[in-house]
Amino acid sequence: MFRRPLALTAALAALALAASACGGSSDTGSSAPGGLTSVNYVTTATVPGSTQIALYAVPKQMGYFKAEGLEANLKTANGSSAALQVIASGDALATNAEVASTMAAVEQGVQVRTIGSINTSFPWKIGVPAGKSISSPADLKGKKIGVISLASGSNLFTRSFLHENGIDPDKDVKILPVGQGTQAKAALDSGQVDAIALYAELFSQLEQIGMKFSYLTNPALFDGMPSISFTVSAKTLSGKDKDLAVKYARAAYKGLMFARINPEAAVDMGLKTFPELAGSGGDTPKRRAELVTLLKAWMTTSTPQTDDPASWPAWGQLSDVQLKKAATWAVSTGQVKKEPNVAEVFDGSLIKDINTFDHDAVVKDAKDYKIAG
Repeated sequence: MFRRPLALTAALAALALAASACGGSSDTGSSAPGGLTSVNYVTTATVPGSTQIALYAVPKQMGYFKAEGLEANLKTANGSSAALQVIASGDALATNAEVASTMAAVEQGVQVRTIGSINTSFPWKIGVPAGKSISSPADLKGKKIGVISLASGSNLFTRSFLHENGIDPDKDVKILPVGQGTQAKAALDSGQVDAIALYAELFSQLEQIGMKFSYLTNPALFDGMPSISFTVSAKTLSGKDKDLAVKYARAAYKGLMFARINPEAAVDMGLKTFPELAGSGGDTPKRRAELVTLLKAWMTTSTPQTDDPASWPAWGQLSDVQLKKAATWAVSTGQVKKEPNVAEVFDGSLIKDINTFDHDAVVKDAKDYKIAG
């Protein structure tokens, strides 16, 4: 078992304090012009990316939020623990938080619940740059593995990956913080590290600047294990805001489906909503192509991979087996002290209502969308 990271312990303490300080939850919905209800959604990233494009920009620009009677406002938080603080305080309706982080919050007495998964497969993996003689987990012994930071999910994943393969993360390898993007590339190019742990979108970023990777097979623990999921306050599930959670998740899932069918259109809407996505070089065809590639990489772990989105199964359901895996991961990485009662973490009572929408209409929207100019 790993020791609980100090940063995580501090975050959980702050989260529990925030929950106790707020006492009762404030209303998460308020009146907005046009008869709409204004709701806040907190995203677990300070910089917009594929998650924000699919789950916020598309439903906003396509009017999916408005069709549900919502005016959606986006707030940002640096990671799942910080986002859960916002949920616990009643300042936002929902967030996209890690299931393991939600388990940790619940263990601290914070009344939050996951209501539906977003990731369809676990997004983290270990990549080996071309030319390295590493073809199996056993080959990592004696090597140096890069992670984003020692306080990040990439570090927890790497340690669990090694542990599951019978490798001592403290004795058999060196784990070094190397950041991401060009910073990570420099660490790999210089030989500072031999392999790196990232999620699909970040690997795609490196591949776009010329790097080539082979990927080690994840242990069975990660097969079907949930990661990012919609999370709300437990009070929302028994109060008047329950319907708002259904409406928000339904609109967001429409956006995700649209993005899978027409990623170019999704990126177009992402740039309209978040102009900063264009970067210093501006909104160019090259930049758009880069964003489409990143979005597609993100969706390899965030949507079913069947060819016909109109026939996708009900989104969001998490089985006891999946939640058990997440609990095992949370315990083994020190995120929680003991396995939680899954009923205190996941509430699937909204899944049916969330999926009550016309799939064919969303497919038609995506296929008919024309990018202006």
